[in-house]
Amino acid sequence: MVLIHDAFKGLDYWNDFMNKGETGVVMDIHIYQMFTDDEVRRSDDEHISVACSKGDSLSSFHLPVIVGEWTPAATDCTKYLNGRGKGARYDGSYANTAGFGDCSVKTGDGSKFTEDYKKFLRRYWEAQTITYEKGAGWLQWTWKAEQADDWSYQAGLAHGWIPQNPDDRQYPTICNK
Repeated sequence: MVLIHDAFKGLDYWNDFMNKGETGVVMDIHIYQMFTDDEVRRSDDEHISVACSKGDSLSSFHLPVIVGEWTPAATDCTKYLNGRGKGARYDGSYANTAGFGDCSVKTGDGSKFTEDYKKFLRRYWEAQTITYEKGAGWLQWTWKAEQADDWSYQAGLAHGWIPQNPDDRQYPTICNK
């Protein structure tokens, strides 16, 4: 197999690419919801709804599609995510942004996350995995993150918002709304 990244253009951009029955090619896309003010402003339910809405495009694309990067984090609060010393849109420390909330409760040490936030991380994680499995699969970014347990698969396992068995779903119908 050859994986080709979509160059952040989206699947529609690639509709005419290798659509003559070629084999052995997989499209790799990265789906994040935190790199614009509109994205970080979304409510928890809106993040989940947007994640669920991706299923049809993943399942109907003419090449297999792997979501090669994504995260249960829904903000850009993670240190250095926007660049060294750039701040975050979510708390307004990023240039020319108003801010929408408090980053101190949305990233960092997972043992300090509220039960409500952990529940959201679980619901969002499940919505994304259920959706991305409508394509050719997924790889969560990343196994371990410094100072950002909301991004860490390892920390998610340890703190319970990621199940030990990824097929163990508490919200199996989350995208059926």
